[in-house]
Amino acid sequence: MKRFVVICLLGLVGILGYTMRDGPRADVSLVGAKAYAMEMRPSMYMVTLTVENAGAPDVILSASSPAAGMVSLVNPRHAGGAVVVPGQAEGILAMDGAHVMMHSTDFAQGSFIPLTLTFKNAGEVTTRLQNAGISTMSHDADEGVTVQPVPSVRLQTVGEPKTAGFALRLEVTDFSFVRLDDSAEDETAHVAGQGHAHLYLNGLKLGRVYETEFSVGQLPAGDHVLEVGLNTNDHRPYLNADGTPVVARLSFTLSN
Repeated sequence: MKRFVVICLLGLVGILGYTMRDGPRADVSLVGAKAYAMEMRPSMYMVTLTVENAGAPDVILSASSPAAGMVSLVNPRHAGGAVVVPGQAEGILAMDGAHVMMHSTDFAQGSFIPLTLTFKNAGEVTTRLQNAGISTMSHDADEGVTVQPVPSVRLQTVGEPKTAGFALRLEVTDFSFVRLDDSAEDETAHVAGQGHAHLYLNGLKLGRVYETEFSVGQLPAGDHVLEVGLNTNDHRPYLNADGTPVVARLSFTLSN
């Protein structure tokens, strides 16, 4: 009996060791995965979701799905740059930043298919992706808003940027941060000079900003670009007189 117990315990230790060594990390999860069909090409989908990272910084390497003919991770705001998800934070694959493009001819609205993101450290993480129909929201510059006076924004660090995280400060003119309820359409009407900011790291959307001071989570060593753009209450970008978005960028290099 004693020998049997010892053998069972040794087997359990082996299983746990294998899981800890080769299994995907549990500190990265994918939330709210939606696929939005493109109006002119209904078999092409733009995929959005939130990456919740409870561990160290990680990098999204690729996307795949056995139920799609083509799946590609794209980053139009920072072509060729690593899609870094800060540690102890979250990143958002969104229409106005890094996102996934997918082709499928057999994906009914409301149905689900599997989607896998491969991370540099966490390995493969899979979620359920739902067909959410055609999106009506646009963050393109041709859908932007020009007002007078034109708002401006400046982005700067508070102290020296560090891999452990650091604080940031926004300086704005002719602009007021207003936090409204997205669930009530009449509460998000455009008011000139009001709105919020969208924050991006190397093209990956980190979220909305409603205050002039905030922080960025843990980052890996290397070159990074932070970008912040001003948006209206109804999420359209504010534009300069020449039609370009009102944005501020900050490039920096982190070392270990």
